[in-house]
Amino acid sequence: MIKKKPRNPRPRKIDGAGPVRYTLPENPNGPLNIGIDFSLAPAPAAYFYADSISLKRDSELAMVILSFGRFDLTANRFTERIEVAMPQAALFSQFWNSVRNVEDAVDQQLKALKLPAASRSITTRSRARATLYANAISVSVGNGESCLDFYYMSVRDIHLVKIKRISDIGLEPIIRVLCSPVVLKSLFDLCRQYATDQAHLFEESGRASAS
Repeated sequence: MIKKKPRNPRPRKIDGAGPVRYTLPENPNGPLNIGIDFSLAPAPAAYFYADSISLKRDSELAMVILSFGRFDLTANRFTERIEVAMPQAALFSQFWNSVRNVEDAVDQQLKALKLPAASRSITTRSRARATLYANAISVSVGNGESCLDFYYMSVRDIHLVKIKRISDIGLEPIIRVLCSPVVLKSLFDLCRQYATDQAHLFEESGRASAS
C-alpha cells in the first residue's frame, strides 16, 4: 500500500497595509494573530525626558500604571511626572517577551559606560501632569540613551476586522519617553517578577483549557 505524503498546509494570508499586520483565525471566534512592524509606525510627536520610574499594578482590573518623573536635585523633589496606563498583558507578556535581546544590549551599554544598574524609582508623591493610555511599546537603545515609544492599537479596528468591515488596524502614536539606559534597566527589573507571574498564569490557563 502506497502512503500519500501529507499535504503541506497553505500559508496563512497576511492582511493589513500599515504597521499592523495580522492573519485571521481559523475559528471565527478565535483571536487574530497580530504583529507590529514599528519601522512603519509614525513617531510620537510628544516627547518627555524621565530620570526616574515607578510601576503600579492593579490586579483587580488587570492594568498597570507606569509613572515617569524628573527629579530636581536642588529642590529635592519630583517636579514633573506623567503616567501611562496599560493592560498588564501588553506590558508583562507582549513587551517583556520582545525585549530579551534589548536587555542584553542595555547591560552591555551600562558596562561600557561603567554605570551601575541602580534603582531610579519615584519614591515621593507628585501630581501627574497627564495620564495617557497605550497598549504597545517600541524600545530602542544606543549611544548611551534609551527611547520608549508608546502606541495605541485600536481595539475597535480589531473588532471590525474580525467581522470583515475594515481591512486595516490603526496604530496611534501616544508619547516618546527618552531616558538613560539606567532608567530602562530599572523598568526591566520592575517588570521581571510580574512577567514571571503572568507567564505562570498563562501556563495554568492553558492546562485548564486542555483538561
